[in-house]
Amino acid sequence: MGHHDLFFKQTFSIREHAADFVKHTLPTELAAEMDFSTLTIEKGSHVDTALAENFTDTVYTCRISGIQIKIALLFEHKSSPDNNLQFQLLRYMGNLWENSIKQKQPRIPVIPVVLYHGCKSWNPGSLSSRFDNFPVAVKPYIPDFEFVFVDLSAYSNESIKKSVFELTSLRIALLIMKNIFDQQKLEHHLVQFLEIGRAYFQEEQGLKFLEAVINYILQATEIETDKLVDSVARISEKGGEIAMTTAEKIRQKGLQEGLQKGLQKGSQQTMVSLVRNARKKGLSEELIAQIANLDITMVKRILNNESVNIPLHLLQDTE
Repeated sequence: MGHHDLFFKQTFSIREHAADFVKHTLPTELAAEMDFSTLTIEKGSHVDTALAENFTDTVYTCRISGIQIKIALLFEHKSSPDNNLQFQLLRYMGNLWENSIKQKQPRIPVIPVVLYHGCKSWNPGSLSSRFDNFPVAVKPYIPDFEFVFVDLSAYSNESIKKSVFELTSLRIALLIMKNIFDQQKLEHHLVQFLEIGRAYFQEEQGLKFLEAVINYILQATEIETDKLVDSVARISEKGGEIAMTTAEKIRQKGLQEGLQKGLQKGSQQTMVSLVRNARKKGLSEELIAQIANLDITMVKRILNNESVNIPLHLLQDTE
């Protein structure tokens, strides 16, 4: 799962976020009839292999006028418009109903709500609009449906900060997602975005959310760690500490993955070099031994520049 998808999942698996988002993006007359107290997240996904490059989904059930429906929150992966959206949605909805049959559940209406955070504005239109050049007599044979399309580029930062949504945490999440592809702008406005959550970040739940935001920014951008830590620390001292810890975890993970990848395709000389470099970059001897599947004594001998003979079976996958 990509960094954008993970943050979407983390944000919209929180029921309150989903309710606030849906309430303010659905048509007013539809939202007014929905009983948001019945909003319940569903397990699983209806995204098949063919759709995995296009969507990430989080599905909720909700009651409207006493009848249950599904609301599919779909995160559009593309950072620019894609002319296949309507057809992909049709496939997705078919998957959802097919899964209902398999699970011996009734097929119920689904309202797709698509979130798009690309820089280029997009108004996709209906599926039938893709067949405008065909004769009117053909129109009845073209399937069609409505869906809600939320283009974050259509919202100003100010409108998200102050007026569109109720929850502070959802506002911050959407501001980060809206600006994630413009690193300079995100870096410039980050303190202002986080400022609206100053009180929220005093709570344990708020700090947990802030950690998800920090992780997303560190993974999805190249903003310097020191600048991020400084921005977060202006709003929350504990948040600044979390930023430093999170950055170090990501660094350590990157070093471990790099070492593992190098070991998988390395000769004895390569393995020796990787072990030495890993130590220079801060990995402990114990961790290096664990990752490289080497005895700690051998790791120490490598680091002491002593000659070693790495067992052949550790190199068999690579040479």
